[in-house]
Amino acid sequence: MKIVYDEKLMKYIALFESSTKVNVKDMFLINNILYCVVEKEDLKRAIGPNGAKIKRIENMVKKKIRILPYSSDVKLFVKDLLYPFEVDKIEENDKIINIYCKESKTKGLLIGRERRNLLNFKEIIKRYFPVEDLKVI
Repeated sequence: MKIVYDEKLMKYIALFESSTKVNVKDMFLINNILYCVVEKEDLKRAIGPNGAKIKRIENMVKKKIRILPYSSDVKLFVKDLLYPFEVDKIEENDKIINIYCKESKTKGLLIGRERRNLLNFKEIIKRYFPVEDLKVI
């Protein structure tokens, strides 16, 4: 999948990198939430003490920011993407990712109204991994 950035997103990337001194691997906007993907070892530096750097940038851009650590392992990436939701197990079978949850409330929050959250998670995962479907079981 080819990733294309518009002018506004490039400005957000430049602002984030200059404020945090962390290289951005990827950045995208979904549902007025700015997702920023950084290397796992840069995560603490990007957030700052008590989230001070992120809060300052959120106030500047007037959007909620979510930082995701990048992992080349699809299971670990999905686990980090779904945080703070507690999932029991994540499996990958033939380009289909199965997420196992015991609590029905967690399942409902993961799926979202009209499957909106599930489709957003699937879109994010597809940016990095050849995944066909995402299922909550």
